[in-house]
Amino acid sequence: MGFELIKEDGASKVIRFTMEASDLQKIFRKVKKEISREISIPGFRPGHVPDSILDKRFGNLIIAEVAEKAHKDLTADLFDDFDWVLSDHDPEFDNLLPVEGEDYSYTVTYKVFEAPEPVDYKGVNLSVPVFDMEKAVSDTIEHVRTQFVEFEDSEEPSAEGDLVVLTYPAPEESGDKEPKELSAVISRNDMGPGFDEIITGVKTGDTFTMQMAISKDGEDTKSGPAHTFTVKEVKAHKYPELNDEFAVKAGGFDSMDLFTEKVRQDLSERHAAEMKSYKERLAVDSILDSNKFSVPMFMVNNLKEDYLSRLETEDKDESAVKAAEEMAERKVREFLLLREIAIRENLEIPEQEIAEAVAGGDSRSAFLDRSRNEKALEFVLENAIIEEKQPEEQNEGQGDTTTVPWKWIKVESETVEEGAE
Repeated sequence: MGFELIKEDGASKVIRFTMEASDLQKIFRKVKKEISREISIPGFRPGHVPDSILDKRFGNLIIAEVAEKAHKDLTADLFDDFDWVLSDHDPEFDNLLPVEGEDYSYTVTYKVFEAPEPVDYKGVNLSVPVFDMEKAVSDTIEHVRTQFVEFEDSEEPSAEGDLVVLTYPAPEESGDKEPKELSAVISRNDMGPGFDEIITGVKTGDTFTMQMAISKDGEDTKSGPAHTFTVKEVKAHKYPELNDEFAVKAGGFDSMDLFTEKVRQDLSERHAAEMKSYKERLAVDSILDSNKFSVPMFMVNNLKEDYLSRLETEDKDESAVKAAEEMAERKVREFLLLREIAIRENLEIPEQEIAEAVAGGDSRSAFLDRSRNEKALEFVLENAIIEEKQPEEQNEGQGDTTTVPWKWIKVESETVEEGAE
């Protein structure tokens, strides 16, 4: 039982499949037994109908099912041996059908997809941001430090990092007479845009009124009810000293030096992993932009359906289907492009690695495709021209141009009723 390549003509590959009579007979017996169990013929128990009756009544069905099972068995390892990607054309089978008691031999002509020669994958220009390790270490330690903040009573105006405790009247519909209480730490932006700015600089006993405002075309339009708050207390923040005692408390290290070195090591490893992923995305984007070609639609459709199946909703609108198809087309083209780069650059995977993967339960073809494409991407990065750039300084007014649709603003109490209307 097996197959052999008997003819190649460009994208056409002709394979002869052969199954010995003894192996074919096993399939005939299995198919007949299955049919015998499913039918009901007077005088015979299910599963005990004689072959002669089955052949007479269901001969064509038996042969068709035997042929289908034989084809499936014979082609099981085909694409592990022949590293092909099929085109959208259906394989062409000759019309030979299996005959019980004889060897079964037939040919199939496959149309193979031929990717165009890849271009511009050597010397790809990549621009990545400079990483300031010392600043990252300092910022990380400072962030950890803020997690151990303590608050103490203060008579000073509130400032960044301080805790402000506010009270406000309970809503009438609640029936409560006691005022409600609200706490906020300045700089955490817990209460929405504008809130931290309003509670900065307040003292115990201060009263103020705020209202939501809709921002449009650079102007704020008051909207919704106004809310009056009284400052119950201000608590100044106190961060721990960065010393050996802090190192023990924060991470279980004997000294601040050891804690700092651990932070630096973790940041270095995380940055290396993130930068590797970032460079890979840039490289893939670059070579995809330089290599436009049509890909087999059956591959795109299969991947598209896989993407859509992951959506929680059963109703996939037109935009979702289109997005899934675009993602699938891009991913298939990436796969085929990296595959072609690996083949042209002779980036082979050692047979020992393949054998170990197969022994571990992996598919030979899947492991080969995955590993070879990983090597191709490594090759592209090794030959890339990578430039580190400092982030451009932004002038005032530049940067994130996203407009916050609303914010809290401070209003005078006598204008509250007018503004709330």
